[in-house]
Amino acid sequence: MLRSLRIRLALISMLVSGLAIAVLGIVSWRLMIRAVLESTDVRLEGVASRLIRDVNPWSDEEAMTELFDANHREELESGRLAISARDYFEEGGRVIASSGWSDAMEAALPDGFPELDPDPVRRPEPRRGVPPRGRPGPPGPGGPDDFREPPPENRREDDRPPPEERRGDDRPPPAGPEAFEDRPPEGPDGPGRAPIHGNRVIEYSDVVVGGETWRFISVQERGFGILAGLHFARANPGLEELRRSFFLGIPLAALLAGLGGWLVAERAMRPLRRITDTARRVSVEALDARMPGDPHSDPEIAKLTAVLNAMMERIETAFAHANRFSADVSHELKTPIAVMQAEIETALRECSPGGREESALLVLQGELGRLKSIISSLLMLSRADVGHLIQKREPVALSDELAVIAEDAEILCDQAEVAFAADIAPGLGVTGDAVLLRQALLNLLGNGVKFNTKGGYVRMRAWRQGDQIHIEVENSGSGIAEEDREKIFERFFRGDRSRSRDVDGFGLGLSLAKVIVEGHGGRLSLQETVGETTCFVVTLPARDP
Repeated sequence: MLRSLRIRLALISMLVSGLAIAVLGIVSWRLMIRAVLESTDVRLEGVASRLIRDVNPWSDEEAMTELFDANHREELESGRLAISARDYFEEGGRVIASSGWSDAMEAALPDGFPELDPDPVRRPEPRRGVPPRGRPGPPGPGGPDDFREPPPENRREDDRPPPEERRGDDRPPPAGPEAFEDRPPEGPDGPGRAPIHGNRVIEYSDVVVGGETWRFISVQERGFGILAGLHFARANPGLEELRRSFFLGIPLAALLAGLGGWLVAERAMRPLRRITDTARRVSVEALDARMPGDPHSDPEIAKLTAVLNAMMERIETAFAHANRFSADVSHELKTPIAVMQAEIETALRECSPGGREESALLVLQGELGRLKSIISSLLMLSRADVGHLIQKREPVALSDELAVIAEDAEILCDQAEVAFAADIAPGLGVTGDAVLLRQALLNLLGNGVKFNTKGGYVRMRAWRQGDQIHIEVENSGSGIAEEDREKIFERFFRGDRSRSRDVDGFGLGLSLAKVIVEGHGGRLSLQETVGETTCFVVTLPARDP
């Protein structure tokens, strides 16, 4: 099936197109995933950056939770977003507040994420005036808006010591942008880490929680941190549908490309099919057939058609010359052969019996008869080449003809001391030329007698099977060599010379029998036999009574 050019072209088209579409789809998918990831990071950075500004030493769970809900209620309730605010001045990072966060998320965070700032510097917090966002200040003498620093006993340990004491030296606390130290980002093996806005450090990480992918961000500033996670699929609801479209679209596109390749190949092969049909009609009886021309065909097909037509023209001319030569030679040789035969017969009548002249004339007469048989066979083969061998098409009572042939074969076998047996089914009939059929079968039987051994056998069997008549001619002897079985029907071919040097013949009997049988619509073949036997089978179309 794969040997069909159309199928191969369709498969090649499908494979090449499918590969190109798959590569393009994978590249497009990766670019799209990168764009979605960058968009997700921007969204997470916006969420975390807004929240980190509102975290201060006086932030509590209630205020931060209200802040989370005020800004991201819908995303938190839908499960797309999870937030956790932490104070990293306490060991392990105290969770100030969280929303949408779970223990599974905490356990799924990779080791080293977030990477804690080893030397955080807190920004000086306001002492008077407006309290930090997220929590109202305690009432003071100036009213609820006048914020006063809490007494020492009420201050927390982690935010009371001044920065210079926590740093372990006597340097004054830095102020301004120079107070914040930039740190270079980590390499590709660790979480992404990039400093922005002074000592603000941002890290990203992909985390699988319960079989679902989350994108997490960690933002640290002034010793506080915001951990925010965005559910990748829920945050991008069209991504999964797009992925299914890719997986279904690529095979469908490859299939459509294969179908297109099939249609293109079918259209391209149409002129070739017309050429094939025309070539199939070309035979010895119709050498004038030519390939049809199509003005709308491709230049390559038009050139091929012209070349084939020119070749057929040369073949027809050469074949006609060869047949004319064979027929003319065979016809012209008949007259001198007839004259020589008459002269030899006259000389035989006039010469002395038993003399040297008579012996020479008898040899010439035998060789002349041999030459006459060769010329007659060549003339018949020449007619067969042009399809004019079978001149008569009339009913033939094959059973009766085979009975007469069997009588002649029995005489030949008696002379060669070979046993003969015949088994002929009654009522066999064909349509054709009885004389030519008799000559073909006598050639087979004659070969069976000539290439046999004393005490051997020749058998002929004929029967009908369905709409076919089978005639089998088998003989004993040395058999036919394996390397000669494909050549025995060639003209002038003779098998093993060592076994046939004393056998009369010139190698045209089987060739002539084959063209006669094929001229009647039949087939002559050498049957595979076991041992030193030879068996030929003739198959002819049967004629109904």
